[in-house]
Amino acid sequence: MNATNLCSPRIRQAVWVVLSLVLLSAGCEQKWYAAKDPELDAEVDRAFFAGLDFKAIPNVPEPKSLRPCCILGNDIGAEVESIAVPGYEIRYTLDVDTLGTHQFNKGFITFEPRGGKRLLSNEVSGILYTCRGGFLDIAHVRDNADRTVFFASQIEQLAGTGGTIPLSGDGAGARHRVVLKPLDKQLVRAHGLREVVVSLAEWLDYQAGIWHEITTWYGWASTPFSERPSAFSPEDLYSNFVGTKIAGTIFRRHAATSELEYERAATAAIKDALIKLGPLPQAASRRAFEYVDGIWWDSTKRVPENTIVRHRNFNIGPKLQPWKLADAAPSEVVTEFHTEFDKYCKDDWKALVLNVPDRLGDTPFRQMATIEFQPEEVLIKGGFPLPRKGDPIVTQDDFPGIVAAAEKMADQELGPGAGKPAARPGEKSRFRAAP
Repeated sequence: MNATNLCSPRIRQAVWVVLSLVLLSAGCEQKWYAAKDPELDAEVDRAFFAGLDFKAIPNVPEPKSLRPCCILGNDIGAEVESIAVPGYEIRYTLDVDTLGTHQFNKGFITFEPRGGKRLLSNEVSGILYTCRGGFLDIAHVRDNADRTVFFASQIEQLAGTGGTIPLSGDGAGARHRVVLKPLDKQLVRAHGLREVVVSLAEWLDYQAGIWHEITTWYGWASTPFSERPSAFSPEDLYSNFVGTKIAGTIFRRHAATSELEYERAATAAIKDALIKLGPLPQAASRRAFEYVDGIWWDSTKRVPENTIVRHRNFNIGPKLQPWKLADAAPSEVVTEFHTEFDKYCKDDWKALVLNVPDRLGDTPFRQMATIEFQPEEVLIKGGFPLPRKGDPIVTQDDFPGIVAAAEKMADQELGPGAGKPAARPGEKSRFRAAP
């Protein structure tokens, strides 16, 4: 290939896409270990996370980039201008024993931690299927745990005075910030400073996670190709809140006073949470994807086609019900996957429903802090529905209306019922029994 061909726009774009996809699929092995909690697994999510086994809050910087991962499905292909990229597939299904060591703000680039020598990071992100939580995106778990730590450290510093927490993060298609009021003294006396700080940090992180789904749906991307196929993916918001709760549990247990201690605690807690949720081995998780091929996702499509993920989960709470195989699969294959996976689930298939609180005691979090966004042009061009004419500012209070508008768009683009897990007329699992 001559230099002229290499410089053509089409070739440059293809190279960018391939490089970006390599980054998206980066990182998938190495072993590590954590003690399992002997306590019984309660059905309430608070009891569940309080049961994780693993001591002030470390002052950490804002995470600057999200971990590169994942589109729902197996061996996702890629294309540029409708031309397939030959021989390229994204593989990121993983096993609970190949998670590696958690590293704060891993993203694409990492730095020396505050509080000690950096653990040798073999951190891995990807997707696996769990008996009680459905598919989990471990990049989302890690990112939201890290961002919760950042919010908690900032709230603790501004507890007495209030103030503004400027945000840059992953860009997110908007200028954004948190406006924090001084923490109410009576609330602190009633619940303790740490509980107030951590609870508010959890709420803020979850709102930021909703915004990320919104902004990718309306056209923002951290890579040269569209990320709409991953917006409101069935596992995203549930995975986000698992990460949020893990960080909250670490700090309620006073398990981390430095970034290094947090990394160690998160390494153990993430694996412990997954074990309690009932993880399938890597090969079985790949099989789980096959059961919903043709329903939730389409193996005949390639990145960046939006239709590669056919169903989207627009439920932002307050109750987060994980999407399970039985919610999607036609009746003829339900018996098949129960038979195949019950040796891992051991009859413990009951979904763990997570509750997203909107207040502490009688005080709504929205009275304690506001997260503000000013959408950039990329979102406006993508059809972003500004809630108020002439007002460029969006807050978390506007999210329900914006998400409802996104779900309506999904029904138009992906077909009616795209926001529900059940197979629609004409959708049939491509699952084939193992030989």
